[in-house]
Amino acid sequence: MRFNFQSFLRQIFSAANIIRETSQAIMSTVNIVKYYFYKGMVPKDQDRVRQLVALAYQTARDRKLYPKAVLIRSEVHDTTSINGIHQKDPLGPHVTLCYKDENQLLLGTHIASHGYVRGKDDIGFVHATHAGEKSDSAKRQQGRKTVWPSENELEAVPEIGYGHL
Repeated sequence: MRFNFQSFLRQIFSAANIIRETSQAIMSTVNIVKYYFYKGMVPKDQDRVRQLVALAYQTARDRKLYPKAVLIRSEVHDTTSINGIHQKDPLGPHVTLCYKDENQLLLGTHIASHGYVRGKDDIGFVHATHAGEKSDSAKRQQGRKTVWPSENELEAVPEIGYGHL
């Protein structure tokens, strides 16, 4: 049996093309996310903004979703509403936020979540809880303002792109 150099080269180039196409498909997932705060609620300290944004993304990604918009609704606090009663959260300190994936942007809906942290000064992600999907026009606890108002009632911070493998 003779060695066929041309056949060998074709196999090598074919394998190289498969590897190249696979790696391009894997590396091509980039997720651009818009982050918002309620007007007047953006922290003055840019490091704190970055910490809250990182926590918000981890919280939304807890469900393995690719959020497209995130509304950071609070600073770290340890209270929540359970069955309509405002009380200390038994799960601990957290940040309240809402997020939308691509489909929810079109539908005008969002998911509310709590991103639980180690403490007020250490906002490393511990775990998350997520409520059911709600309309953007849903009212906040006091019933006067909407949870996710129009963009003119929000302050945007710079968009961030995330690469996913």
